[in-house]
Amino acid sequence: MTQPYADTGTPINTLSERIALSNEWHARPLLTLPSPLRCSHMVCLRGDTSLEERRQDFADFCESQGQSGPSKESRHHSVNVGNCLLKWEGHTEADSYTLLVAGNGEPPFAAPAISFLDASMRSRLMDQLFLGVHIEVIPCTDSPEESRLQRVRALLGRQEVYGGSISDNQGEIWSSFRLDAEGFSRIVIMDCALSEARLSRQVQRILEVETYRMLAMLGLPAARDVMGTLGELEPALDEVIEQIAHRDADPALELSLGRITRIAAKVEHVAAAHAYRFAASRAYNGIVERRVAELSEQQQGSAPRYTTFLQKTLMPAMRTCEAAERRTQELAQRVTRATQLLDSMVDMDQKKQNQAILESLAERANLQLRLQQSVEGFSIFAITYYAVGLLGYLFKSAKSLGLGINPDLLTGITAPVVLAIVWLSVRSIKNRLKR
Repeated sequence: MTQPYADTGTPINTLSERIALSNEWHARPLLTLPSPLRCSHMVCLRGDTSLEERRQDFADFCESQGQSGPSKESRHHSVNVGNCLLKWEGHTEADSYTLLVAGNGEPPFAAPAISFLDASMRSRLMDQLFLGVHIEVIPCTDSPEESRLQRVRALLGRQEVYGGSISDNQGEIWSSFRLDAEGFSRIVIMDCALSEARLSRQVQRILEVETYRMLAMLGLPAARDVMGTLGELEPALDEVIEQIAHRDADPALELSLGRITRIAAKVEHVAAAHAYRFAASRAYNGIVERRVAELSEQQQGSAPRYTTFLQKTLMPAMRTCEAAERRTQELAQRVTRATQLLDSMVDMDQKKQNQAILESLAERANLQLRLQQSVEGFSIFAITYYAVGLLGYLFKSAKSLGLGINPDLLTGITAPVVLAIVWLSVRSIKNRLKR
C-alpha cells in the first residue's frame, strides 16, 4: 500500500522515489585521506544561476578530465582529478567545492590543494568565490604546548591565534580567522592520534562550521538595512499616532488613515523582502551550533579556543538579525493597532454624521407632519365653508320657490353639522390609511 507524505498528500508509489528517500540517509559522503593532507574548500553563491546549471558546469568539467559527472538529480559528486580528490556539493543557495591532496606543502600553505586543480576551473572558482578555506593537517609533535603554539603562529603568520584540543586530545585545531592575499582563511589541524575516519569527520565539521557561519552572516547586512528603514518608519508612525491622540488639532482622519496605510505597506514590504534571509540565517546558525558542540573543543595552553572566538563573533550578528526581525514584527503590530484605532475613530465619526443626518430627517419629518396637520385643519374649514355655501344657495332657492324658511338661520344651524361631518370623514380616511 502506498503511503502519502504527511504535508502534501503526494503518494510514494514508485521505486525510484523510495530509493531517493532512502539515499538521503547516505547523502554527502565524507572525503577520506590519511594524514598528513591538505584541503581547500570553496563556496560560491548561486545568485541567478540555478542548481541545474552549476551541476551541468561540474559535469562538463568532469567530462573534460575524463571522469563521469553527477547524475541529473544528484546534489553531490566526488571525482579523482590527478592528485586531487574533488567533491562538488549543491546547497540551497550556494555550491561548495572541496579538494583533498595527500601530504603537506613545504612549508605548509605554500602549495594549497587548489593549486593542483585545472587552471581554468581554478580561475572560474576564484571569480565566484564567496568563502575560501585552506586546511593543513600536520603530524602533532611531542614538544611542549607553548612550543607547538609558537609553531602554529609561524604557520598562520599571526601572533593572535585561536584553538584547542579536539577528539579527546587526539587532535588540535588552530586558526587566526584572518584572510590571506587570495581571500582564504587558514586552519591548522594537528593529528596526534586521529584515525582516518575520525579525521575526516572532524574536517567535515570544521568545513561546515566555516561554510554555514559565513552563510549565516549574510543576514547581518540585511538586518542593518532593516534597522535603517525602520528608523525612518517608526518616527512617521509616532507622528500619526500623536495626531490621532490630539485629533482636535488634525480633524482630517482620512488623511491620517492614508498615511498609516502607506506605512503599513512599507512595513509589510520590509518583512516580506527579508523574511527568507532571516529564516536562513537562523537555520545556518543552528547548524553551526550543532557542529561546534560536536567538535567538543577543550582549552589548550594560554590561547583562546577556536569555537569561543567563533561564537563571540557569530552570536552578536545573529542577535542583530533576531532584533531586526522582532522589531519589524513589533512595528507591524503597532501599525495594525493604530490602523484599527483609526478605523474605529473614522467609523465613530461616520456614525455621528449618520446620527445627525437621521435627526435632521426626523426633525424635517416632524415639521412636515405639523404642516400637514395644519393643512388638514385648513382643509376641513375650507370644505365646510364651501359645503355650507352650497347649502345656503339651496336654502335661498327654496325661499324663492315660496317655502317659508329663513335661509340665513338654516345656514347657521347646518354649519356646525357640516363641520362635524367633514371632520369625522377626514378622520375616518386617516385611520384607514394607517392600517
